[in-house]
Order: sequence, then structure tokens, then C-alpha cells
Amino acid sequence: MSEQPKTFPAPSPQSLDRDAAGALIVGLPGTTATDELRRAVAGGLGGVILFTRNVVDADQVTALTASLRAERPDLIIAIDHEGGEFSHLAPANRWPLASPRLLGDLDDVDLTRASARDAAATLASLGIDLMLAPSVDVNSNPANPVISTRSFGATAELVSRHGVAFVEGVHEAGIAACPKHFPGHGDVAVDSHVGLPRVDRSIEEVSAVELAPFRATIAAGADVVMSAHIVFSAYDDQPATLSHRLLTGLLREELGFTGVITTDALEMQAITRTRSIEDAAVASIGAGADLAMIAVGSADPQALIARVVNAVGNGTLAAERVADAATRVRALAATLARRTRQPGLDGAPIREVAARVVAGQTFPALGASTYVIDLTQGLHPAWNPYFSGLPEIFARVTPGSDGVVLRGEHRLTDTHSPAGNAIAEAAKAAAGRPLVIAVQDAVRTPWMREALTHLLQGHDGDTFVLCTGIPEDRALVPAGVPTATTSGRNVIVLEAVARALTGAR
Repeated sequence: MSEQPKTFPAPSPQSLDRDAAGALIVGLPGTTATDELRRAVAGGLGGVILFTRNVVDADQVTALTASLRAERPDLIIAIDHEGGEFSHLAPANRWPLASPRLLGDLDDVDLTRASARDAAATLASLGIDLMLAPSVDVNSNPANPVISTRSFGATAELVSRHGVAFVEGVHEAGIAACPKHFPGHGDVAVDSHVGLPRVDRSIEEVSAVELAPFRATIAAGADVVMSAHIVFSAYDDQPATLSHRLLTGLLREELGFTGVITTDALEMQAITRTRSIEDAAVASIGAGADLAMIAVGSADPQALIARVVNAVGNGTLAAERVADAATRVRALAATLARRTRQPGLDGAPIREVAARVVAGQTFPALGASTYVIDLTQGLHPAWNPYFSGLPEIFARVTPGSDGVVLRGEHRLTDTHSPAGNAIAEAAKAAAGRPLVIAVQDAVRTPWMREALTHLLQGHDGDTFVLCTGIPEDRALVPAGVPTATTSGRNVIVLEAVARALTGAR
């Protein structure tokens, strides 16, 4: 006799609604919880993610998270917190986290672990219990338009070691860590915020490079893994976030990950150019995600819940898959409630990082009247700078210093345009003064390389080049020109560099 297929009782409307809510993590528009969000939390919403728009200061964030948990104590509250220029918590955090690339360059796993513990303890004190970090992408392609100093480095071995140390530090603080962006965002030519990247490497190559840090951090007890909106053609023609082969087949079954899978933000153009956010949420849960993330402030949790419920009703999505997702999320919340919170180190790690950056390199004394031309990347959803630029930092350290920030496209070829004039005017303002030229990822930014060459050739006086992005930029600096790297734009590190260069105490 053949075995009869298993049948499952149909879920009640109430349990299905609650499971659908439990498989979602959403953003909010302002600094207090809306009534709509409160109702969704009370109804079983899996999580809430915070961004810069939700942060005023520590007291406000603490009040916000407390108000959400008053609706339901086991709500998961998350925030992206990778380090470097990337800090949604700047107004609430005196000691911001160093960039992952700088931690990888220093290559002291104890310092990485302490840095992660300090940052995670700050989050815990604010009522946040899921740190959407570390980024364990292997930045093997310096032209990568989106990862940069968010990665610990360019080799799988280095990223694996520091990814594990970071996860351990987060766990010491008593909250959850989330390695990302699975299967790996390090070798792409397209930014998934604006398009759909594609990786055409073999399964063997992906396994050796991209997957190695995920294996290591999963073995270290990673609680959550975040998916990437990238097509890995050797596995599937769908982006990983929507791929059953990658989320269920590779991450769950082959790598053995038993924790919570969250998507990256589904409103990114890699996903929404071809489908609605609601359809993407359904498809990602069907592929194996446990949390479908809709991070925009305009997220409508009730509409999203209804879309998941309707998908079950029309057979697009299995009720068992929704229940499994919500159960995993609830299990993580229960685990977090039992963890012991350890205090942070009160900024000691980032002060140590800054001291090592200064001690390990040579900084000539340029004096108090230094002019700073900060050539930096344009504003971007993934790295929202928490200071205006290096001139602000130098002026704070030494009032006689000033300068200009040139952010985005500035082409010298058209000197009659505002952009071309900006570089010419900066060179004129620096005349007769010691000059610091800062570059950020110039290896992938043609206008910046052109501007660097022009400024170096045209300046008569002391000149120093500070590489604030990936350290590969140092190869662009001509021999004989003094230079140093910070491998990221952390304000504590940059203040230490500014003091070294200007002689300030």
C-alpha cells in the first residue's frame, strides 16, 4: 500500500493572521510609534527596524523601544549597525563603532570582539536586541559600488576570523547578531539599491570565497542571517532573497543554519523593479525567509499581513511555511529574553583603534591653518554620514583649519560648470596653506582620481593625502607624497588623525 500524503489542519483565521504578522519586520516613519504600528505589534508583528529618521537621542530611543514592547514584550527590535560612516545611532552614541575594514586591517580579533561587544551593549541599553551586523561579504572586487569599508577585507580567511569575533562580541553583550548579505555581496558591479546585481562565478568559487564566512559565523552561533538581492547564476535565476534553492536548499539544508533568515529591505530596486513589495514579501517567505523586511517609514503592516494571508488563501503560499517562519522568530525572541546583558566598555575599543591608527603611521605636523579638501562619495541609503565631512572635524580640533567637502560628481573637463568650478575654487582657497586632500574609494571613482591629480599638481606647499575609504586608494598617491589610511570614516579616528596633523592637543 502506498503511503498517504500528510495533511495538516487548516489554521484558524486568528492564528494565520498572527503567523503572517510574525513573519514581517517593518520600519516606522518618525520618532514615536504610530497607533497602526502599535496595533500590529499587539497582533504579533515579528519585528521593527529603526533608522536615522527614528533617532533623536538616547532617551528618545529608549522611550520608543519601551513603548513598542509595552504592546508585546517579545517583539524583536533591530537596527543596522555596521560601523564606520554608517551609523543610524549617532545622536544616541558617543562612541561610534569603527568600520569593519579598519578592524580587519588592524587584524586583532580581540579588538574586533571588544568593539562589537561595546557597540552591542549600547544597543541593548537602548532596548534594541538585534544588531544587523556583521557584514561578512568578502570585498574581493575593489570596484564594488556598495560594500567598500563595510567588509572586513578582501580575503575569505580574514573576513571569517573577524566575522566570528564580531558575532562573539555581540553575544557577550546579550543580543543577536546577523551576518549578511548571503550568499555574499563582495564581487558585484551593480548596487542592489538601484539595480539587480549578478554573480556568474562557479559553485566551487562561491563556496570557497563567499560562503566561507557564513559557514564560520553560523558555526559561531549566528542568530540571524540576512539575504542579498543578487542573482547567483550557478544556483538560480532568481535573486537570493526570492530563491528557494539558495535560502532553503543552500543556507538551511547544505550549510545547516537553523536560526532566523531575514531578507534585506524589500523596497530596494533590485526587487521592486519587477514586482511589488507585497508580492516580494510573499515570494521571500515562500523561498524560506522567516522575516520579510519592509524598512521604509511608509510600510503598512496591516496591508502586508493581509497580502500574506491572501496568498495562503489562494494557494500561492503554504500556511505551514508561514507558521514555521513565525515560530522561528518567536523562538529567537524567547531566547533573547533569557540572555544576560553584559555592559559595554565605555568607548575603550574605539579609542584604542584611533590610537593604533595614529601610532602605526607617519603624520607630518602641518600646523593650525591646514586647509582640507574632502573628496567623498555621494549620499547613499547604506551609509548615511553622521557628520558633514572632514573640514568640520578639523575645525573642531583646530579652529584655524577649514576646507570644503566635494561630494558626488565633480568633473574638471567642464570648468564652466558648478562642479568643475568647485574643484578650481577649492584649489584657489588652499593656496599658500598646508593642504590635506581626503579621498574615499577613488579606485572606483574616476572624477575623484582626476581631482586628486589636479590638486596635487597645482598646490605649492605641504600636501598630505588621507585615504578614508578602502586602503587600495593608497596606490593612487604618487611616490613622495605623504599619505595615510583610515579605512573608513569613523569620527573618533578622524579626530585623532586631525590632532596628529595639526599638532592640536
